[in-house]
Amino acid sequence: MESKEIEKFSEKNLSYVVYKDLKERGLVVKVVDYGLRLYDRQISVKGPASAIILIKKFENIIDFSDIIAELGKGLERRVQISIVDSENSAVYYVAKFVSWPQTKLKDDAKSSVDDVNMKELIDKGYQINSGLKFGTHYRVYNYESKHAPWLIQKIDDSMSWLDVTRMVRVGHGVNKTIVLAYKGYWISFDWIKP
Repeated sequence: MESKEIEKFSEKNLSYVVYKDLKERGLVVKVVDYGLRLYDRQISVKGPASAIILIKKFENIIDFSDIIAELGKGLERRVQISIVDSENSAVYYVAKFVSWPQTKLKDDAKSSVDDVNMKELIDKGYQINSGLKFGTHYRVYNYESKHAPWLIQKIDDSMSWLDVTRMVRVGHGVNKTIVLAYKGYWISFDWIKP
């Protein structure tokens, strides 16, 4: 087999791994060119899918182009990401665009970060502080929050899907939403059990 054929077979194999996993969980799944369509329990397959599932290999470098394209369609269905490891075990996340409404800083609060990438949030009144203690770049507060509801990680071109898995795991463990800052987009990832 040539390298392109091997790559195509590998991608199809990942699709099959996720397809099989979801079917074994009792879900209805249909194969489409760009991923899988998932129908939640008690949802008719005659209507629109509950989710589109985009499949990623854990060791691959992050590419959000298909995620951004799906989210950009603005459809009612979820955009789920399935990350598959070397043992063909899959974890699932829901990806969403994050919009930041206007807020204001508390009287005694200030942002400790001076990062051009965070200017949009600072201008909208969010308090941005170091996220080091959570293993991310930043933690973000709005006017109402006593604790930071969001952790932000800037994504660079060398990060893998395994890095995303680590970040979401930490965020889930401390009850915070992980937001990935990627080329001008804000994308949240939340763990989901299918």
